[in-house]
Amino acid sequence: MPESPEIIGGPTLIPVLRAPGEIYRWKVQNGSAEQHVYVQIADSLRAECFAEPLRSGIESKGESVLRKLLARGDVPTRIKITSVGITEVGVDRRSRPCSL
Repeated sequence: MPESPEIIGGPTLIPVLRAPGEIYRWKVQNGSAEQHVYVQIADSLRAECFAEPLRSGIESKGESVLRKLLARGDVPTRIKITSVGITEVGVDRRSRPCSL
């Protein structure tokens, strides 16, 4: 039986000038392969703009979404989190709404 994917590293903030918001990278062990998953969090959801407990919720949002996807057995290439919702972007680069 194949092992379920698990987070083995991250989050690491990736400094990107052209993308709005912040981008973090997590390392995921998916069977024998190590994959990187990038999570983009919209500018409107910057944690430092909010007071507790909302600040902590936003700071941990990327990891909690990633853990739910991994529990389903999905390892997306990229996840975008905005005030409108969550979108997974797969290897084929087609966006689709995330159903958590």
